[in-house]
Amino acid sequence: MRKFILLAALALAISCPAPARASILDIPPPLKGQKSLRLFTVPGVVTAGGLGTFFSCTNRSSSPATISVELYVEDGGAACNDASAVAVTAAPGATVMFATQNTADSSFFSSVPLSTPPAYLALGSASILSTSKSVVCNAFIADVYNSPPLSMATLKAIGKKQVGD
Repeated sequence: MRKFILLAALALAISCPAPARASILDIPPPLKGQKSLRLFTVPGVVTAGGLGTFFSCTNRSSSPATISVELYVEDGGAACNDASAVAVTAAPGATVMFATQNTADSSFFSSVPLSTPPAYLALGSASILSTSKSVVCNAFIADVYNSPPLSMATLKAIGKKQVGD
């Protein structure tokens, strides 16, 4: 009987593998059921030592766009947050901000948290995703415990077509 239970458990484990989550190299996940595009990749993302990474995006389209950010740890594995769950639909001309870490005391308290609780990232990267190509974004690291922040640094949002370099 014990052998039968072990074989049944093994068969169940093989037949129901854990769902695979996409990496930064894979096709971007849908956002709220809509096909998304990977607009930008941002290296140097951190959430540690009182610092958080912020992503500010503006919809330049004449129609609404769904925007989100997918976070990755340094080993390049699967995303460590659910981009569709934190996606925001931005009206034409609207700006949205996402944060890896935030507090009520932060200057950026109205930003959308990318994971709850915040994912610790000593070194990571991110993909900025959208349902529209007409979205522009900026990324920066800032002190989240002081308002105004005591430190800030810009990160480069790298797209397929670099403008202004």
